[in-house]
Amino acid sequence: MNNSIVKRLLVSTLLALFSAGAYAQADVESPYSMFGIGQLANKSMNVRLKGMGGLKNAMYGPGLINSGNPASYAKIDSLAFLFDAGFYFKTSNFSTSNLTEQAANASFDHVFMAFGLTDWWKLSLGVQPYSTMGYTMLIDSHDPLVGNYTTAFVGSGGMNQAAIGTAFKIGRHFSVGAHAKYVFGDSKMQTTLYFPDSTYKIGSRRSDDLMVSSFKFDYGLLYDTEIGSDYSLSVGVTYDQQIGLRGKNTTFVRTIAADSYSDIEYLIDTVLYEVDGQSKLTMPQGVGAGFALQKNNKWCLGADFDWMQWSRFARDGANDSLDNSWRVTVGFEYIPTYSSISNYFRRITYRIGGFYEQSYVKVRGHGLDKMGVAVGASLPLPRSQSKVNFALEVGRFGTKADGLIQENYLKLDVSVSVFERWFMKRKYK
Repeated sequence: MNNSIVKRLLVSTLLALFSAGAYAQADVESPYSMFGIGQLANKSMNVRLKGMGGLKNAMYGPGLINSGNPASYAKIDSLAFLFDAGFYFKTSNFSTSNLTEQAANASFDHVFMAFGLTDWWKLSLGVQPYSTMGYTMLIDSHDPLVGNYTTAFVGSGGMNQAAIGTAFKIGRHFSVGAHAKYVFGDSKMQTTLYFPDSTYKIGSRRSDDLMVSSFKFDYGLLYDTEIGSDYSLSVGVTYDQQIGLRGKNTTFVRTIAADSYSDIEYLIDTVLYEVDGQSKLTMPQGVGAGFALQKNNKWCLGADFDWMQWSRFARDGANDSLDNSWRVTVGFEYIPTYSSISNYFRRITYRIGGFYEQSYVKVRGHGLDKMGVAVGASLPLPRSQSKVNFALEVGRFGTKADGLIQENYLKLDVSVSVFERWFMKRKYK
């Protein structure tokens, strides 16, 4: 490996580490992020796959970094170094039966690299968000004994993951892979009780600051076979291991004099202050399966099913009343003429996909679902196998029933996929 390659590896690694700091506030604020560990990031970080609705379980390619199934790394080009970095813009409309509110945000989304150590052993490194939390809610209530009172809920932060993945070829048709993911982040949750109609009743505020720093693991299996000379079929299976994420929690309980409509507050007394208490999040197991049928350098059709046992989620042994989640995804991509020289637009890869997801959030007896459709494209760069990728997703999350909130959103993902043959020895005459 020459000095130029070493420098590029160093720059890529620094970019990954620098981008990690941008993730904790990485999504539009949503009231539903107060449940569980917040809004979960899509496991299919690759924008090329997001354009197909987020397919991941059976997708692979010589220039594709698919972190959704680590076994797919075994299929990347042995002589290539791959680098993929992306960001997104999202705008959301939150509405009830009589109220609406707009929100928007833009953020870095991921940085990944992958390369071959041998023809049968491949490695990947990357950073991407794991979950995000952001909400502000005021709930006015009345009790015959205490009168009117207001409860304010505020949350922010989230968790990120730095992953190292490896994959091995086993014979001609099978590949296996695994990720070790270092999950880290800081989530702040605050609950305040006000008595807006009385100057004699004392309010209270509880603040919990959870800092997570722990490892989790997931695994993948991929089978692929040729069908004739032009077609291939792949089947992929993934498994997320149930594990306890460890962290430290700081709890601060105070009595205050204020009301929910004033910016002025007075601290009266400290009721509880516990610093760096040990905390544990029991993360659930999950499985996924999918297939992809391809006509070489022409089109690909795939489908996935994923399931996570979120009913087993717990924080310090206390269950959060979450539902098991599941998701169905279908997607299709098409390349008019892969090797066209005279017509650039015929070398563009076009994609479309959709998904339906039953989330782990359940409120007032309603299991909240999410559905969306996506379109995407990959634009080849001149004299290169590198590409600029776009994916546009339109979706809906939640419901307006029983006074709940529905989110309608538009999300644009953009990434650059760099493909370079760094490990090829050049011959000179």
